[in-house]
Amino acid sequence: MKTLLPIFVLLAGTAFSQTTLIAHKSHSGTASTFAFADPGNFGLPPTRLVKVTKVNDTVVVLAHDNFARQWTDTIYNHPVFSDPNIPVDSMKKMYYDGVEFKGFEKKVVEPVIEEPLPVKPKAQPDKKEPQKTTTSHPKKRKNNLLLLWIIGGGTFTGVILFSRRRKGKLISA
Repeated sequence: MKTLLPIFVLLAGTAFSQTTLIAHKSHSGTASTFAFADPGNFGLPPTRLVKVTKVNDTVVVLAHDNFARQWTDTIYNHPVFSDPNIPVDSMKKMYYDGVEFKGFEKKVVEPVIEEPLPVKPKAQPDKKEPQKTTTSHPKKRKNNLLLLWIIGGGTFTGVILFSRRRKGKLISA
């Protein structure tokens, strides 16, 4: 019995499958009006990546070729090509040997030696100004709590009245 159930499920699944031509004919279509929506890529050569050019930190241009035509794609924020921590050698291992990587060389940044800024003596203020302190507004908080109690109480009362009315306990005159 345990082996019959999976066999039945597989047979039932294949019984409901139909080709696009049968589906077209079952919806009042004829063979002359039938057209393939997607002819597929049978017999066409695969597309291949030829060159990856890094424009800046976030933009990469990919050059493709499928032996008949060439085109480029501009990719923004690519997870691999935009990551500065991934070296070019690792990227070359992800793709075959024919892919050319341009603009991925690490730029050597010369360290800038900064001279310390001269320290100026602070001027002593003659007059001290009182510092302003921010205080919370207790009235505003009390108003918010009062509003919360009113809304909560109204909601609770409405739920009680609605549930009684639904049960038929409340008789209206």
